[in-house]
Amino acid sequence: MHRILRNVIVIALSVVVLSSCNSKPDHRKYIPKDASVVLGVNLSALSKKIAWNMITGSKLFKEMESRMPAGQGKDNMMSGIDKAGIDVLNTFYVYLKTDARFSSGMQATAIVPLSDADEWEAYVKKTFPKADIQQHNKLKVASMDGEMYMGWDKHVLIVMNPLSSGGQDMAAELDNVFNISSDNSIKADKNFEALQGAGHDLSMWVNYAQIMNTYNDRFASQSPVAISPTMWKETAFACGFDFVKGKITGDMAYYTSKGLEDVYKEFGAKNVDNDMVSRLPGKNLDLLMAVHFSPKALRTMMDSTGMLGLANAQLQAQGTNVDNILDAFTGDMAFMVSDLSIGANTNPADGYQMPFQYNNYCMNYVVKINKKDNFDKLMSFASAAGLLPVANGYALPITTHDTVFVVHNGDYAVFSNKYGSAAGILRGKADQPLSPALAADTKAHPFNLFVDVQEAVSKIDVSKALSTGDMAMFDESKRLLSSVSFSGGEYKNNAMQGHLEINFVNKDENTIITLLDYGMRMSQAFQPRRYYDYDTTAKPAL
Repeated sequence: MHRILRNVIVIALSVVVLSSCNSKPDHRKYIPKDASVVLGVNLSALSKKIAWNMITGSKLFKEMESRMPAGQGKDNMMSGIDKAGIDVLNTFYVYLKTDARFSSGMQATAIVPLSDADEWEAYVKKTFPKADIQQHNKLKVASMDGEMYMGWDKHVLIVMNPLSSGGQDMAAELDNVFNISSDNSIKADKNFEALQGAGHDLSMWVNYAQIMNTYNDRFASQSPVAISPTMWKETAFACGFDFVKGKITGDMAYYTSKGLEDVYKEFGAKNVDNDMVSRLPGKNLDLLMAVHFSPKALRTMMDSTGMLGLANAQLQAQGTNVDNILDAFTGDMAFMVSDLSIGANTNPADGYQMPFQYNNYCMNYVVKINKKDNFDKLMSFASAAGLLPVANGYALPITTHDTVFVVHNGDYAVFSNKYGSAAGILRGKADQPLSPALAADTKAHPFNLFVDVQEAVSKIDVSKALSTGDMAMFDESKRLLSSVSFSGGEYKNNAMQGHLEINFVNKDENTIITLLDYGMRMSQAFQPRRYYDYDTTAKPAL
């Protein structure tokens, strides 16, 4: 299975950046509507962003070529790919579908548009001389040492992993894929079509309904809660990614069940609270996650899944219920990590000079209080559990050096390992508030996640715990990303929306180039004895 995927990926990478023909076969129709996952590579969009010779001329590409297994077209697999009859002004698809008839329990299929079937056949004969090409009805089919099977007509190539029984059954299986009915094709799904119409460089479709149906069929009898399939009927996750200068962007949509539309609308109806955001400290910030999570929608969801009754039965012994707990909070909350530092030194107490890790950080979890009486009742449980009282709350010692504080002022509660930081949030006077841009983005959505990668890695020192090669790889990784952010939660077009940005340190190059360069540097760091292959100015002594 690994060799199949490796070969498919190699072919996909090779054709991503070529330029040739104009035909655009309607090959989405070969994807079944019950496919669990569909990946799409928009070769036309990617070919406009990076030249083919940047790939084939790179040392990383040549190393990849050299590692191709013997007998699998190692010597000429790449050299003729530009004349293999592949339509590179189109989209390459790979889909996975649960099917016990296949050796891996999953049907893995690649769909590649062709511009010239004769050129493709010539390429297969030259590159895979052991391939057994035969005519089957209107298709040409070929077995690749029983590890993968391919079939093609004048317009489309389809590659599949083998059935458990293998043999002649695969030709019939390929025939079935080529003759899929329109009713069973994913083209009938308007949400999938909307994703493909957006023109992203890469796309991913996850058929959540199909996955849940499969899971429910296998494990429903073992679950104490019976959940109706209407909960996930027609649900799916769609996302598209684009490579631009300095960052990778992603747009995501979770299509919800029609029976739960009102619940998800309620989840996405309100943004994160402005006042809470204004209290959050921004100094040395490593991570921030802020969310408005509707208590009303959560209760409805629990009721719909049958969890509400179970939860109330458990809470009754404590003299409370789900409503009392949910009413204690507005649903606004934030989790923060700042002042992160990780290092390595020696522990003189153990008598050995062995490296060990230490870490320091400030963690704050903030929640906004709705009904103070309800919250006070929850705090009474902390008192009864024997937590140590401190000003405005309680302390829970974890170790001799670590303590978690729970402090509140009637409007907010803060769980923190640093009392001074928690007290500052309650006062609403941060030494250094969030940056204006981050604060504005956080307040503009029901959900926001931000990770300052450079801030986080700037105080990580693992030099005493890693080998020279591993340390070189770690250093290269530290210089790759600047920050990561994800925002969204709004309900629009029958889906919960989200937007991702992965920001790179290098702002001047397309991220495809940056990632290729990173791959070469990582390969160089992983093989220090071959450093002279990349840097001819200094060869190590042998």
